[in-house]
Amino acid sequence: MAFAARPTERGFTLIEALVAMMIVALVVIEYIGIRTNALIDATEARNWRLAREIAEEKMSELQAGARETPPESGVLVPIDKYEGFAFKIVIGESAVADLEAEIAQEGVEAGSAEGERIDWQRDRENFRRASQLGLSATEYEDKLAQEDYQRRMEEKAPSATEFEEVAVVAYFPKMNADYEGQKDALLIKARVSTLALSGLTPTQATAIAQSKGQSPAASAPVEGDSK
Repeated sequence: MAFAARPTERGFTLIEALVAMMIVALVVIEYIGIRTNALIDATEARNWRLAREIAEEKMSELQAGARETPPESGVLVPIDKYEGFAFKIVIGESAVADLEAEIAQEGVEAGSAEGERIDWQRDRENFRRASQLGLSATEYEDKLAQEDYQRRMEEKAPSATEFEEVAVVAYFPKMNADYEGQKDALLIKARVSTLALSGLTPTQATAIAQSKGQSPAASAPVEGDSK
């Protein structure tokens, strides 16, 4: 005689199956999470490596005098080859110090009282000065940096024995989901001769020095102090 399975036995088997499925799902989710984190870490490491390569390449160009025109201090230049990457060259001790402070400021906790106070003071002063010239705060800062650099270059002929503090900073996307749209920054510094920065040949620099009534400086190797 056949006996039908008791309802309690059928229900217990179903619960076991559901529990097993939940365990498998949790394991799979955990595995996917580990893989995702590993991918994020690998991408972040790759971005930092690329940023350093970009910054060092641009600095090497400056030190070697490989540019035909002087760099525009403070101008952000996108890098088409790498989406979301850009670099900026800043010239002059004061401008470099400001850039370092700006990057350090990004490390202040968002929304903190100190961060808000610094932002407010800086934005208010920049806005006041920029408004007088009909510029935005960013345009005003770029204008000051470029004018300062041009003034120093015009005062004295480019020389292989005169040096400027130079910083190259590479910007790239933050990988942390909490900072969507924000950038990380890698900065390197060096002292570069004004001759290398000018984009001129030694002969051209000598001619300019003579036209200004200055003694042409002897050629000297580029001094570097990368950081």
